[in-house]
Amino acid sequence: MVAASIVAVAVSPGARSASVARVRSAKVMRNLTLSFDAKPAYSEWHSIQPGFKCVNGIVDHSKPNKPRSAAFTRDNSRGNVRHGTYSAKVMLRPGDHAAYSCKAEAVEAIKQLNEREGSESWWAWSWKLPVGWRGSASWGTLIEFTSNGYYWPSYGMLNFDAATRNSLRLDLHTGLTPNPGSALYDASYQKRLTLLGPGSPRPMVYGKWLDFYMHVVWRSRTNGVLQIWYRVAGTTKFTKLYSDVRGDRALIQVPPHPTLLYNTLNGAPGDRGKPGLELEGGFYRANGRWTNTYWWDGMRRRKNRAAVVAGFSPSHRPPARSASR
Repeated sequence: MVAASIVAVAVSPGARSASVARVRSAKVMRNLTLSFDAKPAYSEWHSIQPGFKCVNGIVDHSKPNKPRSAAFTRDNSRGNVRHGTYSAKVMLRPGDHAAYSCKAEAVEAIKQLNEREGSESWWAWSWKLPVGWRGSASWGTLIEFTSNGYYWPSYGMLNFDAATRNSLRLDLHTGLTPNPGSALYDASYQKRLTLLGPGSPRPMVYGKWLDFYMHVVWRSRTNGVLQIWYRVAGTTKFTKLYSDVRGDRALIQVPPHPTLLYNTLNGAPGDRGKPGLELEGGFYRANGRWTNTYWWDGMRRRKNRAAVVAGFSPSHRPPARSASR
């Protein structure tokens, strides 16, 4: 799907007020740091899944295909650290099967976030995909903000995808989704947008760090807030890449939309004592024939824009200015 056009539009005071109201009524989440600097190693994550063997067509959870340190190698080599002491060198090899299927492969660092309907958070992270990145022949998820699949079966929720060799895509499956046991799990709001690469305002860049930060207010039954900024290593200014807030003038400006999913049986993530959202990062694809390797660093959640931007080291930080949403 081609990214939305850059359009300058007049915005009514009522439309802007609706966006402000969605933010003001949200619950701000506490700080959370998910870099790979913690001691003991990987202790900031709830789970590291390094890929599993399949025996007679069944995933054998007792037999990881490799140690977690081979799936997420803590790397402090020159040029491969963007924040703190270590980055994660993510490596997915053929045969590193996902925990749920012998038809998919995944290495995943997983964190339960406790984010839910009405939560507000600011996230930041950095990626470096190598020159010659091969992507996958199917999907290729780098990071996914998702729900518990038992209560909310879906085709993902908010995914950053690098399946192609020349682009970074955003996949959204939000709003009303079918209940467990349905034949299909198409959501009422489904979009695939190219954030960087052919069909978008800016090219995808390989061999350099890409810094991102994101502002989100999770709403399933009404419109939420989703804003994404980015920059390439060597520049100081962040560019507002994507927004569903009217009048933002992002490079990719879209109409307001839900940012969270729900179904009629279980409600939304976090409702009635059920699990909130999870973060799953690493690489996830259908079974492939080659190894995918890239670097990931500085994953963190903060309470506002100033705090999340301050997490970039001084040499990577943009010039100070008044915070805006």
